Amino acid sequence: MLNETLKQIFGDGAEIKCKITGGMMNESYIVSFNHKKYVLYIPTAQANEMVDRKLEKDNQAIIASLGLTSKNYYFNPETGIKANEYIEGSSLDKADSFDSKKVATLLKKMHTSGKLSKEDYQPFKRFIAYEDEAKSFTSLDEKDYQLLRSTIFDNKDFLEKQTLTICHNDAQKSNIVKDLNDNYFLIDFEFMGNNDPIYDIATFGNGLVSEGYQCLLDYFDNNPSKEEKMRYYLWRIFVSLQWHNVAIVKHFRGEGKTHGFNFLDVANFFLSNAKDAYQGYQQVK
Repeated sequence: MLNETLKQIFGDGAEIKCKITGGMMNESYIVSFNHKKYVLYIPTAQANEMVDRKLEKDNQAIIASLGLTSKNYYFNPETGIKANEYIEGSSLDKADSFDSKKVATLLKKMHTSGKLSKEDYQPFKRFIAYEDEAKSFTSLDEKDYQLLRSTIFDNKDFLEKQTLTICHNDAQKSNIVKDLNDNYFLIDFEFMGNNDPIYDIATFGNGLVSEGYQCLLDYFDNNPSKEEKMRYYLWRIFVSLQWHNVAIVKHFRGEGKTHGFNFLDVANFFLSNAKDAYQGYQQVK
């Protein structure tokens, strides 16, 4: 099937160079064709349930017009299969080091571009949908989960009153690439939509809450307000619980074999990450 997909997209002569590890939504491959490299994304069934592919295509075109990503080569909004020009370099999760100030600058260029997506991200509506699906498999009645959930829902009005800008909404290190000239680019636009820009900074803390907080400092020239710090930590709790629920669904759907992940471990990691963010929130509120 993979060879048939290659031929459909590129014609004869395309060759898979390697599979890209990581990522919860796609099987990804580096493809060589006509002396150029591309990244081929083949989504999981759950990814297509979660993503509006026509909107994704439009949003990627916006970011490409800003010079903040590579060009799209192929996009099928019905299947979600796509191929983008490959950025020679490394995603930040695999890089030896990265410059947090450049991450902040990249995000700010997008947020202050004046561009808007056709749709708002609507994070709380999305959260409830993911949570309901997770609840179809398990109760989610753990004390820690309920405390963290109540923290973000008690602050729902505060978080929703913010001015919206176009946002990536999954700006974790694996979705930011630095090229061989140390320029930074965004990739993977499945969750783009208008949102509070600090949500993007919070998603950068997917691995470590402290890395996202450093990005917050860089974004606001080392002087974020108390409110901006609170928004960061609340959104970090939010994102962690959201991915906790997605990982639970993937575990019970048996997707661990496809991705090479133990998704219960992933779920537990994000719950721990949310606890770290909660501690930060308690310190600044």
